[in-house]
Amino acid sequence: MPLTARSIIHLLRRKAKKIADATTPELTRSWPDPVRNPGAAEFEVDLWSLSGFLLERVVPVVGVHPYPVNELLLMTAAACRLKPSVIFDWGTHIGVSARVFYECDRAFKFGYEIHSIDLPPDATHVEHPGQEHGFLVRGLDKVHLHRGNGVEVALDLWQKLGQPKRPLFFVDGDHAYESVRTELDRIFSTVPDASALAHDTFFQSAESKYNVGPARAICEIVAKYPSRFKVINSGLGLPGMTLLASI
Repeated sequence: MPLTARSIIHLLRRKAKKIADATTPELTRSWPDPVRNPGAAEFEVDLWSLSGFLLERVVPVVGVHPYPVNELLLMTAAACRLKPSVIFDWGTHIGVSARVFYECDRAFKFGYEIHSIDLPPDATHVEHPGQEHGFLVRGLDKVHLHRGNGVEVALDLWQKLGQPKRPLFFVDGDHAYESVRTELDRIFSTVPDASALAHDTFFQSAESKYNVGPARAICEIVAKYPSRFKVINSGLGLPGMTLLASI
């Protein structure tokens, strides 16, 4: 039987229920920081250690949809290497991305909090989660759910929190070229040391008929802010993810 969005949600709910409140030492143990050569020029993490963490702690909770394993590696590597003071995440849906960052903080003890933003309850959108909104992170300490326009709410929260240093923004809302470019431009024109992860950024040639708007937006933002970022792409295939890591 083919998987539908609703069946995927129910599968994730059953998996999450088994682990969400885990208290055994094996499931709550600390992990060594996977960052390697932090003073060197290239972005580097211990992929064996991080892969083990993903397979033990993350994949059983969130699965590999909408973020395949290479993207989960990039998300967790970004949190480990950048050690953000706070994470702003929009496109909450059922809370997969927020849960990934929560599990990363839980394992590596970075101390950041996560503010996850989604559309208002009465909004009309094909990906609106309805009553399933944020169920993977509801009630979790250090995860705060908000409603409204993603970039506007995130930047307003950043101001209210006292403009914390080294914030990480996870951009996974509207995947149109104009929206992604506008959101990233607002982040980087407002927050001088921000880093961002953008989703659905895989680029392919025209015969694929893929939506390459987010990839175009990334290229234009990098050109507008030269020498500001280390750019890392997940590559390989859809949906694609790009890290713009503040240097």
